[in-house]
Amino acid sequence: MNDIIESWNHGRTQGEYLFPFLTGKEDPTQIKKQVQNITRLINKHIKIIAERIGIEGISTYTARHSYANVLKRSGANIAFISESLGHTDIQTTSSYLDSFEKEEQIKNAKLLIP
Repeated sequence: MNDIIESWNHGRTQGEYLFPFLTGKEDPTQIKKQVQNITRLINKHIKIIAERIGIEGISTYTARHSYANVLKRSGANIAFISESLGHTDIQTTSSYLDSFEKEEQIKNAKLLIP
């Protein structure tokens, strides 16, 4: 992974975006809109790829969900998980992770019903 990132970073200066969807001159509203547009575009293409290989329900949200869950189950510190998800409040991360646990409990409970 580092080799791939390094190959894309070749010739870039410190602080320059790897994928220059943002220039650094946008105001917060423009940043939010651009991030939403890019996320929508990525999700569209992820869905196409997933359908071609027979997987349903894949998106940037499910990738984020999986990332946070793997960290939690591996014993990562909640402060680290919070920072890596871009949350400004650890309580937000706690609620986010708790919702995953509830989803998992419901999913597993359904396995008990024939």
